[in-house]
Amino acid sequence: MELPIELPFTTGGQPIQNYENKVTLLSLLTIIAVLIYLLSYRHVRKNGAPFVGYRSFWEPTFWLRLRFVKGAWPIITDGYDKYKDSMFWIRRNDRDILILSNKYIDELRAIPEEKLNGSEANVENLRGPYYLPTILRSNLHSRSLNQKMSPNLRSYVDVVRDELETYLANTWFRKKDWTEVPVGDLLLRLYARISARFIVGLPLCRNEEWLRVSTVVGENVFTTVIVLRMLPPVLRPLLPLVLRCLPTWYRLRENLSTATKLIAPVLEHHEEKKSGETVDSGEDASSLLLWMRDNALNELEKDPMNLAYRQIFLGLGSIHTTASATSHAIHDLCSHPELLEPLREEVEQILIADGGWEKATLMKMWKLDSFMSESQRLSPPFLTSFHRLAMEPLTLSDGTYIPQGTFIAIAAASILLDPEVVPNPQIFDPFRNFRKRQEAGESTRHQFAMIDKEHMHFGHGKHACPGRALAVNELKMVLACFLLDYDLKYPQGKVRPVKQTVDEIVFADPKAPMLIRKRKGKNLKVPKLVSSDG
Repeated sequence: MELPIELPFTTGGQPIQNYENKVTLLSLLTIIAVLIYLLSYRHVRKNGAPFVGYRSFWEPTFWLRLRFVKGAWPIITDGYDKYKDSMFWIRRNDRDILILSNKYIDELRAIPEEKLNGSEANVENLRGPYYLPTILRSNLHSRSLNQKMSPNLRSYVDVVRDELETYLANTWFRKKDWTEVPVGDLLLRLYARISARFIVGLPLCRNEEWLRVSTVVGENVFTTVIVLRMLPPVLRPLLPLVLRCLPTWYRLRENLSTATKLIAPVLEHHEEKKSGETVDSGEDASSLLLWMRDNALNELEKDPMNLAYRQIFLGLGSIHTTASATSHAIHDLCSHPELLEPLREEVEQILIADGGWEKATLMKMWKLDSFMSESQRLSPPFLTSFHRLAMEPLTLSDGTYIPQGTFIAIAAASILLDPEVVPNPQIFDPFRNFRKRQEAGESTRHQFAMIDKEHMHFGHGKHACPGRALAVNELKMVLACFLLDYDLKYPQGKVRPVKQTVDEIVFADPKAPMLIRKRKGKNLKVPKLVSSDG
């Protein structure tokens, strides 16, 4: 007897073909779903802490990592808002990072370096093992800043002023009509000169080739780091090959080679002078370069190439971050022109009272210091701080477990946007800290260069920025110079540019235009910072 119809499981006819197509499609979708889920690893909550940033259950991890490049700020903020009293994971292209609550900061600081290492974290964060020599694994640069520069901080006021005068007297700053300039690029040039004066001294600090190298190396390092971060851990064996395909890597090698050639004669002459083989030819004996050479602990630290690399990377930290902070502050002045007069008034009154720039003059500028702090609070250099690498498994006092190899950090920017820490955190209040310092017993606190568990943009603990006090003084002098001698505003129809981020790094647009001219109606009783009038 023939069947009246053909069932789906028969071998002839269309129904079986439709059924097979549906099964195939369903199987394919299932496999894709499983792969997406497995690739995301969202079900794996390392040490019990959640991953943050996913827009939906179906978003693959590789897409979240890509979004983190330009969207790190909202991702970290979301995680902080939900888990600020515990911990959470963020997913950068090169690694997962455990963000810990700042309530752990004192306990973390007390953990020995062989267990929780800041130097190794800095090397890893820069992808240093793949393109840098061993310079980041020695603390010669930190020793030089702490032992040479910090104790003599006040004596450097005249040095900064001298470089300001030399630079400003020969630039567009002399113009009396409104002139449109990319202020970010010009600040880089200015801080390159100031930084070089401390690092390599006269006359090399004014050498055009040295200044070129010390400014472009930052761009080359930054680009190299970001590209290397794009490769996930599984592809790290390919990093040496990828490096050799990057134009910035070759430019970086050229930068460091040039720096070595430039400092070699300085080091050679210094040794000859010490041995009495030659007379003084005018090199700056107070420079960090020569201090490092004389206080190196081994032959590796004395090596000219190693020393050249250190000078360049000291400049990398001091030039770009300080220039970016100054750029943000100037944008804040242009966005809030009502601040110009009270800040100018403070600088003028203090200079008149002191009869000029004395060593303690900068310490008296409370309003300017408060303005700088507020500017950095809303425009930080980095979203995270206190980077450490766990060299072995760690268990904190409350049972929090940190697996070996974990890269940890603190959400420094989010802390200062927390209404429980800073009242009305979204409001730009330039004299917030000024008012705090006027309260009883608070006059020596709430300063820009100070660090604690809530103010960590300069780091914290052993690896806090050793040159932060000098950087703050440089920033104050540059801003005081702008306030006293120049008028600033945005071009017609322009407003403050949006802050840019790449991963956890925050920076101002260096090409953003601004109008500047020599200030009219200056108070002639005020001692000049620099004699740049033309």
